[in-house]
Amino acid sequence: MAPSSFAPEERSEIVAQQGTRKDPGARLKKIRERNAGLSGVEAIEAAREVALRQLDSRSRSRHQLQCAIESQGFSSTIAHDVLDRLECVGLIDDEAFARAIVSDRFRTSGKSGVALAEEMRRKGLDETVIEKAISCLAQEDIRARGAELVEKKLRAMRGVSRQVAYRRLFGMLARKGYSPGMSHKIVAEALDMRDSCEEWENKWESPEEEDARCP
Repeated sequence: MAPSSFAPEERSEIVAQQGTRKDPGARLKKIRERNAGLSGVEAIEAAREVALRQLDSRSRSRHQLQCAIESQGFSSTIAHDVLDRLECVGLIDDEAFARAIVSDRFRTSGKSGVALAEEMRRKGLDETVIEKAISCLAQEDIRARGAELVEKKLRAMRGVSRQVAYRRLFGMLARKGYSPGMSHKIVAEALDMRDSCEEWENKWESPEEEDARCP
């Protein structure tokens, strides 16, 4: 039924509702105002539902969940209460969350050190939690992963000068969080190996090339 078929006061209410549906900002404002008016058990349950919906899609830090709850109009007191309860039943565990991030990013993209720390800070994790998670990575594993990354990239750099190759490879490791000292050592060793192999290849000519030079 068209809005014009209703009484003036009903028509204005319908138009307002339609405007809210079309404007996400207005809709969020209305949700925030409604949630801010809740109290007691009702507020706790509604805020808890916000947190659980966030956790349905993926794991999140306590800080991320607090921001999500407060963004819906709930007070920080309500958010803390809900998060404390979820933490008690194991649905929030920042240390486990941090370890999972370190394991996944190191395995999939080779991130280490400062790159991992920066990502976890953006998720609101505590510095102590970050340091503890990163310390789970053994230096030998970090070095081996860095060598894998360099070897893979170096295969696509045939004919590139040592100076240019060094700069590109060092920069790649630095962006992934490897320390300058480790980055230098990994790249220098990889380039030494490449140069040695190329020198060996150039030294030994094929039998056809030797025969072509012989009278």
